[in-house]
Amino acid sequence: MARNLLTPFRSGGLLGGGDPFLSLHREMNRLFDDVFHGVGVPAGGGQSQGAGNFINANMNVSEADKEIRVTAELPGVTDKDSDVSLNDDVLTIWGEKHFEQTKGGEKESYHFVERSYGTFQRSLRLPFPVDPEQVKANFEHGVLTITLPKTAQQERSRRIQVQSGGTSQGA
Repeated sequence: MARNLLTPFRSGGLLGGGDPFLSLHREMNRLFDDVFHGVGVPAGGGQSQGAGNFINANMNVSEADKEIRVTAELPGVTDKDSDVSLNDDVLTIWGEKHFEQTKGGEKESYHFVERSYGTFQRSLRLPFPVDPEQVKANFEHGVLTITLPKTAQQERSRRIQVQSGGTSQGA
């Protein structure tokens, strides 16, 4: 019986033999490599090309009685390579993680690169206006902590208890 030529599985090869699941695995890996080619990985032998290489900055946002606290993990980024801005009620964190060069100008050849390098930007719309003069940012051990104090108006807000609709009229 002839094999359908539209089937993505390939027989033979060095590692695959005729296993269609291994071929599918390799094809899926190739597909993802093609789609994400150059995203987060420096091109050209380890030299970052700046725009086009994006890395992820994971954030936590928590709220207490008197403040909102934003923490962002920025491993490998220094305080000099990051920027925090507040425009109206939008908080923006920007930064860049540079590719590490060896000292002394010695050229290195990489077999593979898994660490991410490039720029990142995260923006967060705040639930209330914030006085920019009161915002504090601290960078320690690769974690950026931004403290946004609430104003007196936000501190006066309270939670309203919702009652169930158990009352009947005209009984």
